[in-house]
Amino acid sequence: MVVNLLMFVAMALTSISGYLIKCVIRRSTGIDSVLGLGRHGWREIHLWAGIVVVVLLAVHIFQHRTIIDAWFRKQLPHRTARIGVYITLIVLLAITIIPWLFM
Repeated sequence: MVVNLLMFVAMALTSISGYLIKCVIRRSTGIDSVLGLGRHGWREIHLWAGIVVVVLLAVHIFQHRTIIDAWFRKQLPHRTARIGVYITLIVLLAITIIPWLFM
């Protein structure tokens, strides 16, 4: 429950900061800061809120791994197909996380 609430807050913060960066804080609008933060400040918040979302998503998936596994067993009764899907998901997760390790 706490993970879900924190993830919701982090997603909302990512969404709000992205909107502020893209649509509000621009030269064309004449607005150079919101709540005392300029474009670079909101980018930092956007970045870290996004990282928190990814970490909490991993925790959420780990917490519900038995439910997820049961769903995959029902949808893909063949073990080989399930292993292929699991490998694909792990590769996609790695593609998402690995670039952050080299920043």
